[in-house]
Amino acid sequence: MNELTNVIQMTELAPNGNRLNYLLSGGRVFASARSWARALQLPESLMKWFEQGLANKALFKKDTAGGSLEMQYSNTVVYRWHAVGGLLRAFDREWYQTGYRSRPINEQREIEKFHNNYENLINWGYDLQERALASMLNSENERKTPVTQETLLEAIKQAVAPRLIAHDEKLYAHDIMIADIKEKSPVYRDPEEFITVKQAISEQGLDYSVLPLYPNSRDNLSSVVGKALKASNTEQGASVVSRIDGQPFNMAAEMNTYRRSAIYKILENYKSLNSLATQSEATLSSGK
Repeated sequence: MNELTNVIQMTELAPNGNRLNYLLSGGRVFASARSWARALQLPESLMKWFEQGLANKALFKKDTAGGSLEMQYSNTVVYRWHAVGGLLRAFDREWYQTGYRSRPINEQREIEKFHNNYENLINWGYDLQERALASMLNSENERKTPVTQETLLEAIKQAVAPRLIAHDEKLYAHDIMIADIKEKSPVYRDPEEFITVKQAISEQGLDYSVLPLYPNSRDNLSSVVGKALKASNTEQGASVVSRIDGQPFNMAAEMNTYRRSAIYKILENYKSLNSLATQSEATLSSGK
């Protein structure tokens, strides 16, 4: 592990009022895992994840801003803000995906409180890094050392790149959430899409294996709807291969596809008839 040189020891107050003792070297901000955790007011239940996550990021993640994410100073391992910021973004994604619901209730509350301050902390960290870069450029000016184009471009890269990466990751997470909502919400399903009868039955929350015409017929709901669609010469799409339920060795066969709206129409008729039958049985059982 490389030794950190040309170090200036600095102090900063985090948004929550906690003090961060950090090291400034070449316009880069470094601090130990414990110092970062104390400044961020990280819940103790996340401490092990935080320390391991920083080490993993330093080891496996290529730093897009240039330079190592992990250094050593006075026999202490220190990490750049870029590693901390990346780990906080991973925490944010995990929060929206799972809400840490597998944790005990008291830990969930602590983690939720920490997440409520997430935006303030992430913005503070990047502002801290940008001020460090500005300080480096100012010190060069005070020494009357001309700021080269290379130095300026590197400073801009370090300031801008992490924020753009964070923005892209946020947009990607939103795209995944929107796609998931569209897939699960009936409002967003394309009525003209060609799908199998079985898929349409599942989307409507029905059981394809029921026998709606029993005892006159042993055809299940899927078969009854399929025959009704064929009898009305409904437009078909390309066939798809699907597993045949109830058959050994996962046998598969080609299945017809129809427009979602056409299958839904047949199923609406079935649900209406089923509702009437249920009402009739209720009336008979009540003796009315």
